[in-house]
Amino acid sequence: MEKIKAPGYFMAVAIILLIWDLIGVAAFGMDLMITEEMIAALPPEQQEMYLNNPVWLKAVYGIATIGAAIGCIGLLMKKAWSKMLFIISLIAVIIQFSYSIFGMNSLEIMGYSALIMPVIVIVIGVYQIILSNKGQKEGWLV
Repeated sequence: MEKIKAPGYFMAVAIILLIWDLIGVAAFGMDLMITEEMIAALPPEQQEMYLNNPVWLKAVYGIATIGAAIGCIGLLMKKAWSKMLFIISLIAVIIQFSYSIFGMNSLEIMGYSALIMPVIVIVIGVYQIILSNKGQKEGWLV
């Protein structure tokens, strides 16, 4: 398939999405490096949530954040494989937040404010898939 020039907004949006995803990677890194003192500073309910986080959930968090960031690098390189990474990332996000909300009862502990970040992350994840799909259909991504 012949590569077609992407519209002017495409690269700007891809850069903004990369910055967003790198913030997610940084949050994942900070989560991995949290100390006992930092956990002790949390409210007791949140301490319990954090200490009861299964290891597999951290792996899912890493897949979600790192996958999306690499997907954005793919967008900047105008590669069609970015779409698959965004799909994998979104599946990981849904698993992660579903477990947090339903498996760890974060709504009971933190209230409905616990839904704000998951909704934002899911909306952006869906948008990344839509953008990469459009890029494939329009020939911007090969």
